[in-house]
Amino acid sequence: MEVRALPPGRELDPATERWIVDGLVEAMPDLRARELFAERRDMLTEAEYVVLGVDRERDAVVSLLTSRWAKLPSGRTALHVMTQFVGDAYRHGAIFGHSWTAHFTRLLADGGPFPEVIALKTYNPVAYCAMHAFSAHPEISMYPDPAGAPAPAARALAAEVAEALAPGHPFDAGRGVLPGIGRPVDLYRQRPTSSAEAVNAYFAAHLAPGDRMLCVLHAPTAAGRRAVLAALGIPPPPHPS
Repeated sequence: MEVRALPPGRELDPATERWIVDGLVEAMPDLRARELFAERRDMLTEAEYVVLGVDRERDAVVSLLTSRWAKLPSGRTALHVMTQFVGDAYRHGAIFGHSWTAHFTRLLADGGPFPEVIALKTYNPVAYCAMHAFSAHPEISMYPDPAGAPAPAARALAAEVAEALAPGHPFDAGRGVLPGIGRPVDLYRQRPTSSAEAVNAYFAAHLAPGDRMLCVLHAPTAAGRRAVLAALGIPPPPHPS
């Protein structure tokens, strides 16, 4: 298995795009990957960071992580995680962590700060749990919280992120739901489930197939951001982050 950080998505040639999509179609049979990238090619082409997991024996893509920077209405920046897919046979291995390590290593090498805000729109509770794993530090928070209603500050930040990622689209800040924003509507052949039953229940209760949950990881302090880097085995940058 190999993790590769590629150039920005706008620099990908058509053959590389096809190779990525073909690999994901095979690796994730319950995901309509071909239909997704036919409608949302921007999830590749507009990404600033593209990280692949590649099965070297088959020269096949089995995971994809893409992201780009987004400016919030307040002027702050957020990292928008555009795709976070891991093939069915590889979900319990190290590829997820290695992909994030490669991603942030590249981001910091480019001179970018570690993001205070990381956001993802998803229908998949597994993706929520993967992001939630970064919130173990007491100075990092995760929105929404299936255990209770969000605090006013968390709601306000989520509303700001929603406006940046889906301008003008309706957003339910109390539940974290962007209704009807998902394309294609039938992206998953069956609803994914995670090992966290409370998260599964929250997604099942609040999301119809065309809806997406806005997940926001907030790391407002340098100590929290350093903790995420340490968990990924990445030395902190020499400048404040």
